[in-house]
Amino acid sequence: MYYLIYHHFDNVRSYASKGVADVRSVPPRWAKEKLALASQCKNTKKGDYIDPAERRRLKAFNEKFSYITIEPFKVNRTCLVKIEPWSLKGKHLPPDEFLRKFYGISADSWYEYRRNWKRGIKRQPISKR
Repeated sequence: MYYLIYHHFDNVRSYASKGVADVRSVPPRWAKEKLALASQCKNTKKGDYIDPAERRRLKAFNEKFSYITIEPFKVNRTCLVKIEPWSLKGKHLPPDEFLRKFYGISADSWYEYRRNWKRGIKRQPISKR
């Protein structure tokens, strides 16, 4: 969620992870794609594992509403994003590559974001030319 705030997304977090998506995000107005982002976050030793009932709910949610549904997770302290988390063979991308591919945003890497966030540096919005 903080990575998306850093890149100027507006976020709504579900209370106590209730509901289908833990975080719903709206992209900044200069993003090439205007679809909102639904994130089902995982921080377990199982990596990107989602139980089958939750996978079915995510797929139904994605089909019913206009969202890009993802699952951010960590492997060996590296953050990755799984696209189509209801599929066992969903594609994995680093967060900066995901934002570049789907929203056309040149994002900072996870490492750069963490370093800047701790120092209190906020990313400047892109100005229209």
